[in-house]
Amino acid sequence: MICPSCANEVGQNDKFCQHCGTNLTVEKPIMKENVDTNNNLTCPNCNENVQSNDKFCINCGFKLNESMQYSSNETYNHSHQHIEREVANNTNITEEAKNLFNNTTKSIGRLAGNDEILKLNLRDMFSQVFKFHSKHESDDVFIAGTQSTTPHITEVSEEWGKPWVFSRVFISLLITFIGLWFLAKMFGNENSIPGMIFIGALIVPISGVIFFFESNAFRNISFFEVLKMFFVGGVFSLISTLVLYQFVSFSDDLEMYGIMTTGDAFLIGLVEEIGKAIIVVLFINYQRTNKILNGILIGASIGAGFAVFETAGYILNLSFMSDQTVDLNVMIEIIILRGWSALGGHLVWAAIIGAAVVIVKNTSQFTWSNILDKRFLFFFFISVVLHFIWDAPITFLGSYNLKLIILIVIAWIFIFILMKSGLTQVNVLQKEYIENKEKQ
Repeated sequence: MICPSCANEVGQNDKFCQHCGTNLTVEKPIMKENVDTNNNLTCPNCNENVQSNDKFCINCGFKLNESMQYSSNETYNHSHQHIEREVANNTNITEEAKNLFNNTTKSIGRLAGNDEILKLNLRDMFSQVFKFHSKHESDDVFIAGTQSTTPHITEVSEEWGKPWVFSRVFISLLITFIGLWFLAKMFGNENSIPGMIFIGALIVPISGVIFFFESNAFRNISFFEVLKMFFVGGVFSLISTLVLYQFVSFSDDLEMYGIMTTGDAFLIGLVEEIGKAIIVVLFINYQRTNKILNGILIGASIGAGFAVFETAGYILNLSFMSDQTVDLNVMIEIIILRGWSALGGHLVWAAIIGAAVVIVKNTSQFTWSNILDKRFLFFFFISVVLHFIWDAPITFLGSYNLKLIILIVIAWIFIFILMKSGLTQVNVLQKEYIENKEKQ
């Protein structure tokens, strides 16, 4: 319809012209077809739908220009402020999380003798993994720990190492395992099964040990010594654990049905960490070392040996059927699960304990009195708690694997904190050497 006063379009039920304000109930508008009556805004006076270019409300005659502009700006400002608040809230949450992480890692590091915030660049640390390296370079990595190859304290770097040989060892063992699996699967060769069990259990733990071997900035422990700790220490840690098991009792659910309770999980974590800790202390005292990075390597070597022999036993028991045949599919599933989860298992739990032993003993031998040191108790029970939650019949968001992943991340945060403390110790030992040299 058309307003008789201004000839502009109006709605059929409009009482006033939205363009000139003429009272349409007195003067009848002229009918016109196909008039667009879609409205997107509302009158602030009566809430009637109006259009953005209306000057007056079609229902009450309210003047819209200034009020609509005010309303529009108010809506924009409100939305803009809301967005700003959301961005600010997200920024605050991120900053709070970052500060919490920094303060927590700094507090943990302080127990290990390092007051600095943990600054870790994983991309830089693993930057050498994907680069080409010659055979001579890999040979040089393993030539360490002898009288002629151990660097002087003044030549030791306090920068983060960039290990890479561990990845080549992992790939080599993985190829070996695939070859053994091919023999068993395609040719039915049962003689390859023992090799599958051992190599499958070995891949991740030994690769982890070599990672710590490369990260030992002091390069004062030979790979031969590492292998001794891996094999001999791993076996004797199992023996000490089984001896300790004679002094504890588990629930009937575990003994009769193999169902682990929370109490069982805690006892297992406590006993096995004590069993490994005993052997770790013996090897650290034997090495007469006061270096944190050495303690991490020694603990990791013994823990890895423990993990390999334990995993091999699980693979053997769970993949053999009642008729003494082997279910290769079950074997592969067990090897894969035990393989990736070994990243955060005995390997790192024992490494944490190894670092704690060195921290509290310093230049002396570790004795019974050191056990009550709050620093040792803290790191020891961190390993026990991680082990306990690992075995406990609980999940995270209904997923057992997600629980393991979270525990692996937590364990490695502790490892990196201790490694940072070990690198900080390099500077301390260098200053001590220079001071002693000047006194002489």
